[in-house]
Amino acid sequence: MFIERQIYQIKQGGRKVLVRKIKLLFRELFKLLLCILAIPAVLIMRLIKPWLLVRLGDMISSRIGHFAGNTELYLCERDAGINVPKQRYIDVFYMAFKPISNHQLAIMWHRILRIWPAWILAPIKAANQLIPGGKSHEVGNNTQGDRDVHNLLDRTPPHLQFTTEEEMRGEAGLRLMGIPTGAPFVCLIVRDSAYLAHLSDDNYDSYNYLNYRDCDVQNYILAAETLADRGFFVIRMGAKVHAAIKSTHPKVIDYATNGMRSDFMDIYLGAKCTFCISNGTGFDALLSTPPSFYSA
Repeated sequence: MFIERQIYQIKQGGRKVLVRKIKLLFRELFKLLLCILAIPAVLIMRLIKPWLLVRLGDMISSRIGHFAGNTELYLCERDAGINVPKQRYIDVFYMAFKPISNHQLAIMWHRILRIWPAWILAPIKAANQLIPGGKSHEVGNNTQGDRDVHNLLDRTPPHLQFTTEEEMRGEAGLRLMGIPTGAPFVCLIVRDSAYLAHLSDDNYDSYNYLNYRDCDVQNYILAAETLADRGFFVIRMGAKVHAAIKSTHPKVIDYATNGMRSDFMDIYLGAKCTFCISNGTGFDALLSTPPSFYSA
């Protein structure tokens, strides 16, 4: 059945589908080879377990909400002694999904977590899962994924922090956008299908069921301009969007389409905004876990 389906898809799609499937085959064979080569590492992990438990974890790095929210909650639960081993242990992570949704967030996670290249850790994690008895060597999930069921975010200081250089860079970014020092600003993030669509056709199809959350940013113009009239700068966010917001108000800034958008400013704006208007998207996680400041 499997082979017949592959033949049918190749006949329907022609050479393009054939080339894609050949690449996929070689990729999977390469993964299998790496998995076999990783077996000695797994055996060493098992041998040293009585003295040091090594746990492996994969980060959902292609979606900014999970990249920020799940990781922060892992740290909160670790600090609270939830879902942690009773013996001496170390946790090592890798960014499991590409593309990386936000490279500034990746830089900041690297400061406080042990993060190794995926090509090293992913095969070790796969080999560990194939050999029985390896469950204790997995970091696993939080109590409930990205849901703060223990109310830890209210009781735990943010783990992410900006350096002095990043604070200066962020302030300079605000000035370039025309926002004066100390002026309040609001982030406006309206989800559409553009981000998932740009990943790849395959990824987009797998997330098609989320389309009910998409909205039209033009429906938010009245809210944006009302806030602007009341003294707020309103910054329309978005890494990938279908259309610019149709507002001529000088305090409504279409940061998503005006060429000023960057991974760094996404994080900085989310951390520093007075509040955010959202229709429920991954950016919300940055608002619940905003980076603080430290002098470095």
